[in-house]
Amino acid sequence: MHDLDILDIDGTDYETEVPRSRLRPYGGPPEKRDVRTVIPGTVVEVLVREGEKVGPEQVLLLLDAMKMHNEICAGIEGRVRQVLVRKGDKVEKNQLLIALEH
Repeated sequence: MHDLDILDIDGTDYETEVPRSRLRPYGGPPEKRDVRTVIPGTVVEVLVREGEKVGPEQVLLLLDAMKMHNEICAGIEGRVRQVLVRKGDKVEKNQLLIALEH
């Protein structure tokens, strides 16, 4: 059995077939997700509270790093389990900022 899909290239539709044997099952997102920094900086503003529902592209906090405000997003749909930083906190690379659960 094959799955059919339509591929659009420059306004022209092409029908494609992918054998099911070549598809990998999707395991879904992890139950919990930690939101960490990728660079050191200062927390400018925390935009969520513990227990709040969030969407994948929702901005959780603003981080000032290298003279730029960086929006730190959830990445998954879920709920804020724990907020571990406050406005003005200095954070290090890979520091846990917010813990989410699915």
